[in-house]
Amino acid sequence: MKHFTYFLFENFDPDREADHPGNPRRILAAPADALLSRAAEFPPLACPAALLREEFGGEAVDRLTDAGALREADGVLAYDTPVFLAEDAPILERFSADAAAPLADRLWTIREKLWDAAGAVRNGFGPERNLYHILCGMIFDGRFFDWLDRRQAVAVSRLHPGGLDYLSVIYEACPALQKFSDGMLCSYNRLTDGETSLESFGDADGDRFDLYRCFRLREQGPLPERFKEAGRLLDRLPKGEERQALLSAARGLLQGRPCREDCRAVLELFGYAEGGRICVPAFAPADGPAVDRLAELVEDCLCEAVERTLREAQLRLPLTAVRHGVPPKEIANELYHILFGGINEAAVRRGLVSAPPRREGGGRYFQCVRLQ
Repeated sequence: MKHFTYFLFENFDPDREADHPGNPRRILAAPADALLSRAAEFPPLACPAALLREEFGGEAVDRLTDAGALREADGVLAYDTPVFLAEDAPILERFSADAAAPLADRLWTIREKLWDAAGAVRNGFGPERNLYHILCGMIFDGRFFDWLDRRQAVAVSRLHPGGLDYLSVIYEACPALQKFSDGMLCSYNRLTDGETSLESFGDADGDRFDLYRCFRLREQGPLPERFKEAGRLLDRLPKGEERQALLSAARGLLQGRPCREDCRAVLELFGYAEGGRICVPAFAPADGPAVDRLAELVEDCLCEAVERTLREAQLRLPLTAVRHGVPPKEIANELYHILFGGINEAAVRRGLVSAPPRREGGGRYFQCVRLQ
């Protein structure tokens, strides 16, 4: 049996909807491995729905079709979200090598302009560190998606029967795909209330020791050992108000106000504060012009080339998802993650942006605080 790793791009509040019966975190998890693995044993568009319903039960199949992992039509089951199997690894390897390097070369030609623009952010950190957060995260994993969405080149939304809006991507858990599923710098974690965000950006190699990840792990049951102290501290906060208390505390510290001792302890445990002060880069609305300038530089340099690369890839790459008839713009969404992840890796290697440290059990990442 194959095992899978599941990734979600949620357009809903994960804390508010934690108990929603259609929450994909309750469905797209290890129990789904057996059914999805069985579907992989058949040629594309040749998996008999009746057989899998008999083997796994109709309810199990319906849960995965409602969650968008499978599609049933004319008595046949097929993948309905981007699923990457081990045999897709050489295709993704060629795509990443052929496409990301030339785009990274383009970006390198405007490095001085990028550093100058990032230098306008006055938060106590250098241009390379600020550029890591702005370029690798805010632009490539934010504004660039908006630009590509306006061009109808990628999908950013999918409403499911349960009423929740999200996209999912599924990778077979195997060494050949680990680089693309977990190893690239293309993963955001964000605990936010829309005004204050405690963020980290990096790869997905392990359980990142970050507040967003901690909240998601708490939903699943007992916390892993290295998160247990965090769990004890969070249990001291008013139940159901933990997120807001922490975000308010972070905003208060940035504005020079004292905060609750238990909130300060949590922020310090997760590395956002030290000695009662925020110790990671903070970005405020006043930094908007610098971010806008950087976005303009990057978009002028890369946007059209990235769009062209994605549209060509949708037509020529013989991926599992393509052969199963998965919506092309959803495939393009993940191909874009692989593309900008490769560009980010090149930016780190060349010293364009700071290199995030590798943390035991949690991969590589940097944290920041953002105020809207």
